[in-house]
Amino acid sequence: MNIKETINKSVRPLTLMSNLFALFLVQLLTLSGFSVMASESNKVDQEQSFQAKLSTFIAPDGNSYDYQAFIDNFKIPGMSFAVVDNFEVVYAHHVGLKQTGTTNKIDSNTAFSTASIAKPVTATIAAMLAEKGKLDLDAPITKYLERWQVPSSDFTKNSPITTRQLLAHTAGMSQGGFADFHLGDDIPTPIESLNGEKLPRYKQPIRSLFTPDTNWQYSGGGYVIVQIALEDITGKPLQQLAQEMIFTPLNMQHTTMYQNGSDQFLTNVAKVHDVSQQVIRDGIPICPQIAPSGLWSTPSDMAKFMIEYQRALAGQETRVVSPWVAQQTTKLHTLKTVGGWAAGWMRFEARGNIDWFSHGGSNTGTGGHVMASMQGGKGIMVFMNATTEHRNPAIEALIKNIVAVLEWHQELPFTTLIPTQYRDQMIGRYLSELDQIITIREQGNKLVYTDPMRMGGVSYQAELQYAGIDNGRAMFSLNENANQISLGVHPDSKQQYLLLSRPGASREGSELEEFSMRKLPKNQRLPFEVAQQDSLEQSKKSYMAWKAQHPDSSLVSPRAINNAGYAALAKQDFKAALNFFHVYTHLYPQDANAYDSLAEAQILSGDEENAISNFKRSLALNPNNENAKKMIQKMQSKP
Repeated sequence: MNIKETINKSVRPLTLMSNLFALFLVQLLTLSGFSVMASESNKVDQEQSFQAKLSTFIAPDGNSYDYQAFIDNFKIPGMSFAVVDNFEVVYAHHVGLKQTGTTNKIDSNTAFSTASIAKPVTATIAAMLAEKGKLDLDAPITKYLERWQVPSSDFTKNSPITTRQLLAHTAGMSQGGFADFHLGDDIPTPIESLNGEKLPRYKQPIRSLFTPDTNWQYSGGGYVIVQIALEDITGKPLQQLAQEMIFTPLNMQHTTMYQNGSDQFLTNVAKVHDVSQQVIRDGIPICPQIAPSGLWSTPSDMAKFMIEYQRALAGQETRVVSPWVAQQTTKLHTLKTVGGWAAGWMRFEARGNIDWFSHGGSNTGTGGHVMASMQGGKGIMVFMNATTEHRNPAIEALIKNIVAVLEWHQELPFTTLIPTQYRDQMIGRYLSELDQIITIREQGNKLVYTDPMRMGGVSYQAELQYAGIDNGRAMFSLNENANQISLGVHPDSKQQYLLLSRPGASREGSELEEFSMRKLPKNQRLPFEVAQQDSLEQSKKSYMAWKAQHPDSSLVSPRAINNAGYAALAKQDFKAALNFFHVYTHLYPQDANAYDSLAEAQILSGDEENAISNFKRSLALNPNNENAKKMIQKMQSKP
């Protein structure tokens, strides 16, 4: 055998092995390619599915409408929204105009003034600095304040205010929200705001209203205190901190806390509009109180921020938000008043019986809502440049539609068949923290819970579902309600209350519970019910008695009475409206708005003589009341 034959013979098995390996490799690559192609195909199918489900709005009547028809129906100039599923944006849409009367269309990069959605951004920065050891969320915030100090108060003498309490609105501070400013205005600094200077809504410095953690009171001013602390700690303005710590690392290119007039303000923005869909002044509000309301952003950018949070909560890799930061700002701190709030995020939403962290925003003529699931990577971010009365119903309808068409729903594992003894105990009327009457009534063999106005201004109705016995109490759940309810006796007043609790939630080692709604005696009528049905004298007596017994109740506040009056006017119930406005002037005789509202109701009821008289009273108390001047001139010029 020659060398050539030897080589050929020796390589034959190798050639066979090589051919087999090559065949295996081809098959492997083919299978991998098939897998990649299948994966890409599935992704395309999913994208097409989301497109098909979300490209139109499905109305309650079953008909579908394009989004231009949707915003036209709700009188919204422009809208932009994004939907997240499985930790990624699966659909985004924008429609309408940046400014009515122009052809300037909203695009995917158009930023909106997001109002209070700035708050969780501020809270995130605070938690990030806490993680670095630069502040303690539970230490007195006075420890970190250099340029300004919290006013002394008997409420805080033995319970100093902490950063966490300010972020969760349980610190007890005043200054709920602030008016917008525009270029050319005398704009206050954050410290001037805290001192009550140059503010249209407040004439006195921020102050304590109650002992920290004993109640809940929404306070934009509290967030301004946090802003001062963060700036004093770092030596940097909050807008710079936000840019460096969050927006730039997350590639949020169309988001800023810089305000109009700054070189770093955005150029592609949606302008704000009034109830007539007309641009308000220059259309670009300035919020010098940056921490509570100074954020501009887009839905897609906010999706990046909230997906970062969701990944942190899921223990996945993140860029800036750690699991600790995410937990600190989403962990329930209180159930008081609104049913769930953390140190930064709202925690009372349960759409589809899914647990969400969220926040709404409402500045004059603009705002929106962002929400993300605590698990599973779902989310909705929506902004609109419209006034609150048009925007809120539109946002509610849009979110409800998205949750429905994507079938984001989990069934509660309970029953509506309630043991008789517990059914009888629960039936009745309850006074909510928002001074609304909650009812639980029997309907067939079930119990129906009705709340005429939840947080956000929408009504709610659902059947009670029996969840068993816990600590000797019958527990109940409700669809799309984050908390369980039970009947308890308040340890101080010894009166029955609806008791709220959140399964699995605790603070400082104890279960998180709240005596939320007092059960009303069967025949007791509240002042607004008297005003709706009885005489003016009876209405006055009822309100005076309630104010004497409950001086801090929002039910007798000027805003509540005024709103009740205008609600009656909207129904053309002039008797009730006049009752409310007369009560308003009786309880608050130095309030110019009381006489202005009464005069407007008198005009609509045909009593122009008394309307002129009350407009004059309003003008005497507030010489700048342009509406009163205009209406007096209009009525007196009639032949």
